[in-house]
Amino acid sequence: MKTFIKNILLAIVFTASVVVFCSCSDDNDNGSTPVVRYVRSINAAASDSIITKAYLGAAIAIIGDNLAGVKEIWFNDQKAKINPVYITDNSILVSIPNDIPSEVTDKIRLVTASGAETLFDFGVDVPTPVLNSLKCEYVADGDIAVINGDFFLEPKVFFNGNMPAEIVSFTKTQIRVKVPAGAKAGPVTVESMYGSTRSKFSFRDNNVQTPTTIFITDFEETSWNTWGLSAFATAGGVTGTYMAMEGSVGSWSWPANSLQFYYNNTTATRQPIVSEGKIEELALRFEAYSHEWSDVPLLIWFSNQQYVHNVDGSDAQAHWKPYLTNGVKSNYTTDGWITVTIPLTDFKYSKDESEEKRSITGLNELVDLHAMFFGSADDANAGKAIKVWIDNMRIVKYK
Repeated sequence: MKTFIKNILLAIVFTASVVVFCSCSDDNDNGSTPVVRYVRSINAAASDSIITKAYLGAAIAIIGDNLAGVKEIWFNDQKAKINPVYITDNSILVSIPNDIPSEVTDKIRLVTASGAETLFDFGVDVPTPVLNSLKCEYVADGDIAVINGDFFLEPKVFFNGNMPAEIVSFTKTQIRVKVPAGAKAGPVTVESMYGSTRSKFSFRDNNVQTPTTIFITDFEETSWNTWGLSAFATAGGVTGTYMAMEGSVGSWSWPANSLQFYYNNTTATRQPIVSEGKIEELALRFEAYSHEWSDVPLLIWFSNQQYVHNVDGSDAQAHWKPYLTNGVKSNYTTDGWITVTIPLTDFKYSKDESEEKRSITGLNELVDLHAMFFGSADDANAGKAIKVWIDNMRIVKYK
């Protein structure tokens, strides 16, 4: 504990010294050549560690002499953004550029306003591929799957079982790949010239391939739909039958059956959907295809009260509003099916969001699942059309 406090104090003193002794003018350039003694991390917990290399985007401290006049810092052939506020005669705080170098010199190059230069040995590591998500986890053989992430450099993609896939196109942050015939459910692996990464998410995620995934319903059978809510279809589906939420909303009124959903857990024991895990690590996940949606949130909540479908109850609700961006509403449409993830910690509202924040406090609350488009009381969204399809509702461990 003493060491941790000491490091925190050192970081505070270091930052303060940067602010006190910095200067933003060329007057600091007295023509002296910069001298670099060493480079260290700016992380207080590792501030005593001298480093000889770091990853793209890492923040570092360059320690030396005659540094106040530095106006340019280069890592390989990539110029860093510098802030004069973080430059003193003896230290510079700077972040390594995120761009991949074309020419690797393994040098830091410092340039002053008068043209004096200094080279210092320092390597920049490029991370292995980062795999964040699949645009849609359910894609048919021969169709295009989209992988989102970072550091996709001349990538190769392999589906479960080391099955290679054809790359259609790629950027540093996205790969479009044709799903190979016979592709199996499971993780996806992306290789680059800097290493390989196996995804935490699963292609065609299911509770057989991923034990931490618990399916609620894929809508192939609806014995749980005891109230006859929802409407179902198959045309244009992602995996067979899906829930077709289509219609117009009213103002502060019970919506049409097609615009709501009630999964009534009809098992004799009515056990929770999930038997283990932490609320903060779990999420509701499903595939969705939005054709038209410009207003009215989709209210989603869990309950443990059989035959009670009450939007005015005390259960914590999640309010899904993808049509809203920076407070501005627009028609939300998706380019086909996408995978949506709503953390269970996002279940925190009452119907009109006017009460204190709520929360899901235990897995025992996760027995039934409800959803409903519910218009506001001011008639502002009455008559607004909605056409949203949903499939494969499940609970996953997402982190």
